[in-house]
Amino acid sequence: MKTVARPTITLAILLLPFLAGSAQAQTRAAAPADVASPETIVLALYETVNREPGRNFDWVRMRTLFLPTATMIPAVEQTGGVFRILTVEDFINWIDQNTVVGGANDRGFQEEQIAQHVEQYGDIAQVFSTYQKHFWRDTNILGRGINSIQLVNNEGRWWIVSVIWDEEVGAGALPARYLTK
Repeated sequence: MKTVARPTITLAILLLPFLAGSAQAQTRAAAPADVASPETIVLALYETVNREPGRNFDWVRMRTLFLPTATMIPAVEQTGGVFRILTVEDFINWIDQNTVVGGANDRGFQEEQIAQHVEQYGDIAQVFSTYQKHFWRDTNILGRGINSIQLVNNEGRWWIVSVIWDEEVGAGALPARYLTK
């Protein structure tokens, strides 16, 4: 008698890593206002990476903005010259490992959008978001750059597919067209 493979078991095994990652990445639903448009999801993303001294970043909210398989690619100057492709969890761990929350030296962090250029066609969008970063409520700018954010509209909301960024320290001065809204 010939043994017949069970395709449902094989398919379940192949899908297990995706399903586990999806459940792990999505522990709560996104606020509808956060994911209503390309503009609002980008502003929500900035809010998640801002923190007052003594407070943590809002990683729970951040996770709700991204597809489970999303990627983040930092400027190579931030990663010691190494090109890295991060998952959202990799990014969170990287930031947490390099951030001391609390204590006398905790100055908080703010990254804010200074200009935004959105290109949209159907259910896809590309946002070039110019930013500056500084310590919490400090006027001394630590750096400026551009976040290139790719989005998709699915299930009645916007999702971040990927974020790639570069900064003036490596890429040169920001072009004037990206400094105005």
